[in-house]
Amino acid sequence: MTIVQAIILGLVQGLTEFIPVSSTAHLFLAQELLGIANDANALSFDIVLHLGTALALIVVFWRDIVGMVVETFRWMARKPAIYAEDRALIVPLIIGTIPGVIAGLTLLKKMEELRSVLLIGVSMIVAFVYFFVAEELGKRTPDRENVTWWDALWVGLAQAAAGLMAGFSRSGFTISTGRVTGLSRPRATRFSFLLALVIILGAGAKTVLDLHKHPQPALPLNLLAAGFISSAFFGFLSVKFLLRYLRTHTLKPFGVYLLLLGGTLIGWSVMRRG
Repeated sequence: MTIVQAIILGLVQGLTEFIPVSSTAHLFLAQELLGIANDANALSFDIVLHLGTALALIVVFWRDIVGMVVETFRWMARKPAIYAEDRALIVPLIIGTIPGVIAGLTLLKKMEELRSVLLIGVSMIVAFVYFFVAEELGKRTPDRENVTWWDALWVGLAQAAAGLMAGFSRSGFTISTGRVTGLSRPRATRFSFLLALVIILGAGAKTVLDLHKHPQPALPLNLLAAGFISSAFFGFLSVKFLLRYLRTHTLKPFGVYLLLLGGTLIGWSVMRRG
């Protein structure tokens, strides 16, 4: 892997982790096109890319995070809330994280073994349909701003499904599911990103443990630094863009993109087999 390849992979991860077009699928495809093997070295580099995107979320949502940390301690001490909105998100975030943790510990390895260009293409078309259906269903109920435990459970299940199936898009599936349950698009987007921070950090910790059990030669520090900085920078830009964009726009354009790319990948896969 070269510095340029590291920067490109960081760019792909940073942009597609949050823009709803599936980071797992795009990173998989980028590695295929760049001829980078998906081996233990790629696994250690993957940790760095995810830490970069986690940093982007922390920078954007630092006020929310500090508020929730403060409110967690005040809640445990049975003190009244200072930041009521932040306290109201603590339980939903816990509930929403559980499905992703269970799926990651029990099914992720098996699903990664089944990953292919054809399956990614099919998953993208499924995501296209879901985005459009969710947007239409979201129009039928008044928008809500409070995230209930029921909302959190369904959004968490969506996050778990997207984590298993490359092509679904974690942000796209969770935001769409929030719309289906009745959340406003801005509220669904913010909750989706906060929930993603928890699962990204958790997944990174699990990968570190896996590498500790099966140590492999480390990549050069300059490659890791290039990937980290690139994913953090472009991740920050994509989060800020999407938060602003989804105030007044829908997920449908991203669904169309997934339809076109998914159809192309299916055709490519069939032609390669032929």
